[in-house]
Amino acid sequence: MQLLLISLATVLGVWVTAKIIENVLLKEALIKEAEHYWGLYDANPNQPRPNTRHLLGMLALPNGGGDTIPPALRSLDDGYQRAQYDGRNPILYIEHHEGARLYLIFDEQRVAVLAFLFGVLPLTGVLLVIYLTSFQAWRRSRQLMSPLVQLSEILRRVSVNDPAAARPDLSEVQAEADSEVAVLVAALEAYAERLLIFVDRERQFTRDASHELRTPLAVIRANLELLDPAQRLSAPRRRIDDTVEDMEALIETLLMLARSEHSELPREPIVLNDLAVNLAERLSPFAERKGVAVRVQQNALLSIEVPEVILTIVLTNLIRNAINYTGSGQVVVVIGENDICVADSGRGMDAEELARVFKPFERGGNGGEPGHGLGLAIVHRLCERGHWKVDVASAPGEGTQVKITFPLWQRIH
Repeated sequence: MQLLLISLATVLGVWVTAKIIENVLLKEALIKEAEHYWGLYDANPNQPRPNTRHLLGMLALPNGGGDTIPPALRSLDDGYQRAQYDGRNPILYIEHHEGARLYLIFDEQRVAVLAFLFGVLPLTGVLLVIYLTSFQAWRRSRQLMSPLVQLSEILRRVSVNDPAAARPDLSEVQAEADSEVAVLVAALEAYAERLLIFVDRERQFTRDASHELRTPLAVIRANLELLDPAQRLSAPRRRIDDTVEDMEALIETLLMLARSEHSELPREPIVLNDLAVNLAERLSPFAERKGVAVRVQQNALLSIEVPEVILTIVLTNLIRNAINYTGSGQVVVVIGENDICVADSGRGMDAEELARVFKPFERGGNGGEPGHGLGLAIVHRLCERGHWKVDVASAPGEGTQVKITFPLWQRIH
């Protein structure tokens, strides 16, 4: 595009220059030529007319004498113009002086040959230089850009799900020594080395944290088994058991999220209706203390193949949040053909709160409830891991609805 614009600008410049020469310079030159001849004519009426290689002069006298003027020229008005003469279309300048009439005919065809030799040919040479220079610059840029394209292709093919393959082999990139690409390749290799060290350190922390977090819960569960068997069916004991189970599931889920992303989540067939009913029953004591009714509305029988632990954490967080932010009223778990929706009749959220609903440590206006604003953030991250679509709809005074839609390939038909 730049070459085309340069070429057009150059050709246009030459054309404009030619027009200026024809309409300004040549006109002025012929006027001066006529003025010079009339000066000589006044001094000598027998002064010969101009007759050179490019300029021919003819004079018509008032008494019918002088040169023989072709009929096509006699009928023309005075001034600068073009006219047909001798099978050509030359530039003509006609002027009267004391009854005499001077015809100056300028044959620019011979000048056009000179213009071609000294104008068009140099212009062609300039354009060729521009084209050749641009071609060389294009070839050089390809030599510089090809390693960048090759580098981008290697980075695009790197699997981020497998830490063992996360460090790309950049030895294939053919870059000149001390070039910008070579510096970039060295920087990327150093970055990949630091990244692998960080991943190894995180995996080590995950293993250590797994042991440290599970041990206290194991101690609590072991001591619960030592309590009086008669108290196992009491409400406080059941709440403790449920809380320990929830904490174990939550820790397992958090550790699963903290592990490298390449680990495949275990999937198992689940009847979502049964899971929703069990969770509603498990959370019913908590809902009763809040004065909230929890019910399951089964519009369809939905069987899916997903990680049960993760789905349990997601639904538990959603139902618990709905109970927390309802105050009084009801929470309805609606099971559809391909989704599950947790709807409450609470205070709802405005557009500003809705935009921050999945951000960590962001909580709704009901700040008196316990929690740290991590529930929905965990839900959002778990849904991304499970390839589930989560949508939130809410309005002030109309409650909140959180819908999870499962992909068709996870359904069991």
